[in-house]
Amino acid sequence: MGPDRNRRVSGAWIGLVVLVVVAAGCGGSATGATSTTASSNGAGSTYSITGHTTLPALAPPVAIVWSPCPGGSSLQCGSVPVPVDYQHPDAGTIQMTVSRSPATDPTGTPGTLVFNPGGPGESGNQLLSLAAKEFPPAIARQFNVVSFDPRGTGASDPLRCGTSPSGATSALPLPSAPGQPLPSTAFFTTMARACQAQHPSTVPFVNTVDTARDMDRLRQALGVQTISFYGISYGTVLGAVYADLFPHRVAAMVLDGAVDVNASLVVQAEQEAPAAEQSLLHLFATCEQMAPCPLGSDPEAFFTRLATSLTDHPLAAPGHGDTTPVTVGDLDTATLFALSVPQFVPSYYPALLDAAHGNGGPLRTLALAFDTDTNGAPLVDPLWAITCNDAASHPSPLVAGALARSLAAKYPLMGAYAVTYTMAGCVSWPAGRQPVANLHPTGTPPILVIGNTGDPNTPHIGAVHLAAIFPKAALATWRGWGHTWLLSGSSDTCMQKVVTTYLTGAGLPPSGTICN
Repeated sequence: MGPDRNRRVSGAWIGLVVLVVVAAGCGGSATGATSTTASSNGAGSTYSITGHTTLPALAPPVAIVWSPCPGGSSLQCGSVPVPVDYQHPDAGTIQMTVSRSPATDPTGTPGTLVFNPGGPGESGNQLLSLAAKEFPPAIARQFNVVSFDPRGTGASDPLRCGTSPSGATSALPLPSAPGQPLPSTAFFTTMARACQAQHPSTVPFVNTVDTARDMDRLRQALGVQTISFYGISYGTVLGAVYADLFPHRVAAMVLDGAVDVNASLVVQAEQEAPAAEQSLLHLFATCEQMAPCPLGSDPEAFFTRLATSLTDHPLAAPGHGDTTPVTVGDLDTATLFALSVPQFVPSYYPALLDAAHGNGGPLRTLALAFDTDTNGAPLVDPLWAITCNDAASHPSPLVAGALARSLAAKYPLMGAYAVTYTMAGCVSWPAGRQPVANLHPTGTPPILVIGNTGDPNTPHIGAVHLAAIFPKAALATWRGWGHTWLLSGSSDTCMQKVVTTYLTGAGLPPSGTICN
């Protein structure tokens, strides 16, 4: 629910199990990339597809055979075969796993609402049963809510390169001196090389463009002409790409916790830093009003002292198989997680106090929620594969290091970490074959875009920019803290009415609608 990479927070639905959080992110894109127009079985778009301007025609997939999901849940499970490479569909397939939460009203004819929880890299199937409970009651009654594990994630041929989630959370965010590369460069270079060596035939195709094509194969297997879609965090990137490739297949689309899809990784970091800083300062101000604040009378000073201590003297590894020392990187990662999912703030304060007294285990546990799926599977490899394959330009280690120092000077609490969060895995990643660039959908129906004023993960400016690229879109703003409306404010009746009215066909709200 990070990277757009900012959008990695959907793992927070872990905690509602132990919760949903990304997103966010990520898979953002850069402007100014050279692209060719590529036909996607009938829909024009702007993606760099080297040497190809058309794709082979594919026979429709067979209908999904639904059966009860394992574990005794009320969900139904199935699968849809999708080509690894749409340019060469005979080169192999992936069995994309799908799930369905049936409409609770058995008397009507339900609609189809496809849901993506963000990440990138999150398992939609693992999160569906939790997400379905957050939708407005009328949506749950009137729609079969369908989700899936995107290629390279969950049970859909997951990308596993052996990268340590603890190594990712503990990555140091700030070079110690000017002119030095981003400190995590060596760690993520090892990740990039391992993925390319171990999965050479699949890594290039773990990207949002091909996942959007997979989603249309899912539509066909569902036997429907159009689908409605609800994407949160990184899911807004997937939704925007699908709408661009297949505008005539969209009935309605809600993009919640919207990502600035046309922003470069550098711009994403520049947007992320002030949003995260604002949220943390708000958290400290709220703590100061408590009696007493667990972090003392000056929580900002407490945080700064702890960050300095963890920079100079990392804590011992938690053990139990985790041999990586706890660093300021874990503090920053856990902090963004708690800001994104306010339900975890009561656990965040004790984790900081424990770290201040030499026990970094609770801090590491919170940090790992960003880099593991709800079943504990590591997300680092698919998260960065999607993010970096989508990005049209990858800043060098030195550029990333300089940006971290620049943002740290402006936003001393979270500025440097914004760079690690948005681009660290891409500084050594090879160029993607189908980056998302200069996205400007045409022919789409009216789209509903939602942004939170206090979202630390997908800043509100991203929702403003995303709404602007659609010919017909309304921006609804939720004035609240946390990542996405669905995750952080689903009980808000004002936003429930906005979403329900739109998805049930009664039209968009006035653009500029604000719910408090």
